[in-house]
Amino acid sequence: MKENYKIYSLGYLNTDINNKFALISLIDYLVMRLKEKKPDVTYYQVIYKIAGASYPEDFIKALAIVCEDFAYGCKEFPTFGIAPKEVPKKIKEMLDTYIPF
Repeated sequence: MKENYKIYSLGYLNTDINNKFALISLIDYLVMRLKEKKPDVTYYQVIYKIAGASYPEDFIKALAIVCEDFAYGCKEFPTFGIAPKEVPKKIKEMLDTYIPF
């Protein structure tokens, strides 16, 4: 039971709260846009495609859970002026703050 808290955590992102919320919002925005074309796309699939295999599976799953939870019931997500085509690149940049402990 003690390990279950990890599935509701962003893990060790070495960044401030603003960037963590921005990461969640950008992932939510991207998934929303992708679901318009392919409704069965999942948060996990999108994050894994951007992050690649270089991140722990638990981290990707946890981030997917947190993002999906924050997106529930929302129809709009701020992109902070980032062009839609640049969103995946910015997400990857933000994910690169991950510190494996």
